[in-house]
Amino acid sequence: MEIPRNSKDVLAKHMTGAFPEDSLRVFGISDVRVVRALPTELDRVDIRQEFTDIVLELDDGRILHLEHQSTKEATLYRFLGYDAQLARAFKRPIRTVVLYTEDTADGPLELDAGSIQYTVENVYLARFDGEDTLAIVERHLAEGSWTDEDRVRLAFALNMHYERMTRGEAFERVLALTTRIQDKAEQDYIAALILGLSGRNLTIEQEERLMEVLRMTHVVQEIEQKAREEGEAKKALAVAKAMLAKGMDVALVSEVTGLSLEEVQSLLAH
Repeated sequence: MEIPRNSKDVLAKHMTGAFPEDSLRVFGISDVRVVRALPTELDRVDIRQEFTDIVLELDDGRILHLEHQSTKEATLYRFLGYDAQLARAFKRPIRTVVLYTEDTADGPLELDAGSIQYTVENVYLARFDGEDTLAIVERHLAEGSWTDEDRVRLAFALNMHYERMTRGEAFERVLALTTRIQDKAEQDYIAALILGLSGRNLTIEQEERLMEVLRMTHVVQEIEQKAREEGEAKKALAVAKAMLAKGMDVALVSEVTGLSLEEVQSLLAH
């Protein structure tokens, strides 16, 4: 299944449930309470990353910006640009936490840009023991004592360090634990997070297996609907352009393609 660019909107809808109250203390972030997820598409910022950035509103009025980074960031200018737009959009103080994956062991914490003094917090997921993390999740599932922290542990487990098992074995265990979650809403949250945060670590076969297990969740259904809508929109635009190129009337093009008159007229301008 091809995941469209605007699937970020679908994933973001589920982030509030994924990070309630103090569940982020798994990463050492223990002084925040999440109110809601916020949109990640900002004016004048074209974010083209493989991982979904997470923007959360906190109960103290601040914005928590989580960046999922697979390689060491050379400077902080890119993140500074994002946060400047977040501050402009929401008029709130911004707290940025960079979640480093892979084998990244260090990253910049400060940027001195003259009148701008910018800082972030770094969390290195490779320093987390993946085997121990999954053991905690498995024990809690067996005991029926699932917690918000377990949701975060399982969602990020494929980005952690494994000493006693291969990445393939870790995936099998994550997949098995996911299917053992009885609450369907919990499966939706895990599906959203794994799709948004761990996709780059999966082979094509693993991705297909994960999608097959999660195909019935509301998240996957919403993403598939987004993909269909995006495909239909592209076809409509292509037909409209072809009709206009043949000199057909704007009103007729609008009627045939289903596009608004304004959308068709904007094509003429290009």
